[in-house]
Amino acid sequence: MLPTSLSFRRLSLPKRSRLWLALYLLMLPTIAALIVFGYYPKVAVFRYALFRWDGGASIEEFRGLRNFQEIWHDHLFWQSFKVVGILFLANLVKMWPSIFAAIVLHRLKSPRWQYVYRVLLVVPMVIPSLVVLLIWKSFFDPTVGILNILLNRTGMMKVLHWLDSTMPAAAGWLEPVLQHGVAPAFGNAWGLALVGVMALLLVQGWRGLRAHAGWWILLAGAGLLLWGPLRGALTIVITITCGVLLGLTPRGSSTARGTGIGALVAAAGLLLLGTIWTEPTEAFRHGSPAWLGDSRLVIPAVILWGFPWIGTVGVLIYLAGLQNISQDVYEAAELDGLGAFGKMFRIELPLIMTQVRINLVFMTIGTLGEYVFFMVLLGADGGPRNVGMVPGLYMYREAFINTRFGYSCALGVVLFALLLAITVLFQRYVRVEK
Repeated sequence: MLPTSLSFRRLSLPKRSRLWLALYLLMLPTIAALIVFGYYPKVAVFRYALFRWDGGASIEEFRGLRNFQEIWHDHLFWQSFKVVGILFLANLVKMWPSIFAAIVLHRLKSPRWQYVYRVLLVVPMVIPSLVVLLIWKSFFDPTVGILNILLNRTGMMKVLHWLDSTMPAAAGWLEPVLQHGVAPAFGNAWGLALVGVMALLLVQGWRGLRAHAGWWILLAGAGLLLWGPLRGALTIVITITCGVLLGLTPRGSSTARGTGIGALVAAAGLLLLGTIWTEPTEAFRHGSPAWLGDSRLVIPAVILWGFPWIGTVGVLIYLAGLQNISQDVYEAAELDGLGAFGKMFRIELPLIMTQVRINLVFMTIGTLGEYVFFMVLLGADGGPRNVGMVPGLYMYREAFINTRFGYSCALGVVLFALLLAITVLFQRYVRVEK
């Protein structure tokens, strides 16, 4: 039996030393295993990033920073971040079903039904993730997949075929607006969306400018990544200038808020109608589109994966936050006349923002580092024409397919730096005020 803190202080020095030695010896296997299998491989990545290495002992040539110089000119690697950007925006939307499911589950009056639904929610975790991926891959099969069968039987395939001709026509109508109106001022529709976000961040004038400095840095990095150094820098200067002027004008809060919302709505319309579906695919004519074999349908298929997007871990995290809300808060809200939606947006969502931030960090790390999902669905090349190539999959291909382990380690260092910077920004600037 281990002594308490009081009795431990009463022990003589030799006895205390023997006890400390015994405790450290018990911890030694765990510490050694953590160093050998946990920390050493991660530290070795930084070393091998400076070498041309084939993964064995036959080729190990010191290259210095030439691997990183090659990364700077690696078009496919940087192109993969555009795919990640699209998936990140989609995942922001896909976070909401889990939030709504947690709120509905939290509001159930019957403890028995709450327990039943929690069990049903956790049961899918028993199924291995690889099996789930293979099942979803069968859903996308062009001939016997459930997705095409469902679309054909519900008539949605005809709707998609109609959209396949309508959306490119709408894009043609909006082309002059994008080329002669939006592009010279904002770079493209994404630049207009950037203006909207920055205007909303500046609702509080100088205070907003200082309070949301991290978001400004993150958006500036997104601009440089999406439009290149020169055009991206020009777009950032224009958007920051517009945002500052909006935020500092008389009644700047209302002006900035209205302009920000208007710019985001306009950008969303232009992106949806003018930049995404610009050419007919002819993939839905015969009712059997190859979702994972057509370069134009790979990204929609990847976004559709996991529908209805209710994640078990996410729901449980949100539910833990909701259960910490005092019942007195709900009683006060009912006295004030708040309905179901009022409670959701004025009580529940603000009080689980800590959990939302945690899931946002996990989602960002997962989006940037995930590759098994894409490898199972699309192969090591990321599907036709590499349209589904993401940074993690590109690292895997360079290491295990092209046997360029040193270059892959350098890619991992760059990805680690980006993840670390984004995580720090989230932790420091995505603040929760309750």
